[in-house]
Amino acid sequence: MKKFLLTIAAFAAFTAANAQETYNYFDPADCDADGWLWFDTQAKLDKYCGYTSDFKIILSGAQYEGNDGQYADCVLDGTIVGYDKEGNQGGAGSWTGAIITPQAKSYGSQNGGGIILSLPDLAEFSVAMSADARIRQMVLMGSKEAGTAERIDMGIVTGFAFPFTSLTSDFQYSWNNLQNLKNQNTGLTLASPKGTHVTAGLFNDMTSEVLIQGIKVFTYTKTDYPEGSGVAGIVTDDSDAPVEFFNMQGVKVSGDEPGLYIRRQGSKTSKIIVK
Repeated sequence: MKKFLLTIAAFAAFTAANAQETYNYFDPADCDADGWLWFDTQAKLDKYCGYTSDFKIILSGAQYEGNDGQYADCVLDGTIVGYDKEGNQGGAGSWTGAIITPQAKSYGSQNGGGIILSLPDLAEFSVAMSADARIRQMVLMGSKEAGTAERIDMGIVTGFAFPFTSLTSDFQYSWNNLQNLKNQNTGLTLASPKGTHVTAGLFNDMTSEVLIQGIKVFTYTKTDYPEGSGVAGIVTDDSDAPVEFFNMQGVKVSGDEPGLYIRRQGSKTSKIIVK
């Protein structure tokens, strides 16, 4: 018995020694005791969310023109009240504050708004959402090559591929450990060992707005926590600042090809269409 107990103790010590330390991708001062960043203040939203790669959460608007000829943007609202599991806005257990992602054009069209994270590596990725409709499907994307993103197979990430298995029948859902979901064709997962870059994206695939109300991201590499708005190196004299263009995935591009872009000059950003 003594030998067995010593073996167990040695194994436990080995496991502890080889466990990788993880770090909250967001400032722990902004997160709860479990590591969740809740968007319950406008200050948090403005600190972490924006349309360029300077932000830790890169916003992506709808990928189709609405009836007004515009591409709907994500909206940051630290006061909006979300829905409980039964669909009651402000009901028991509902959350406050959200990234409001615009709806997809039609069921399964995969062109609604969402969020993108460009991470040094990834140990854990979870998202808390609510909507005025059952959250049956969302689009998960990922890549381990900078500037690209592969859709995680929706036959594994429930909610899109035939036979259209619902992600959840609830109006409020905490989708945990997205890093473990696997593309059944390529084997891609978002889980990434220390030092292996990963791009992770989550997009609205419903015909209702989806409120992304909280997020939990842990990495193996410690990153800096943004101050103020979260934008690095803002040039205050906008008229003299260089003009930069980013695609809707937050990747810096030339802006020469026809398409929809984010134009940034200094601290000012705007959407433009190049024809």
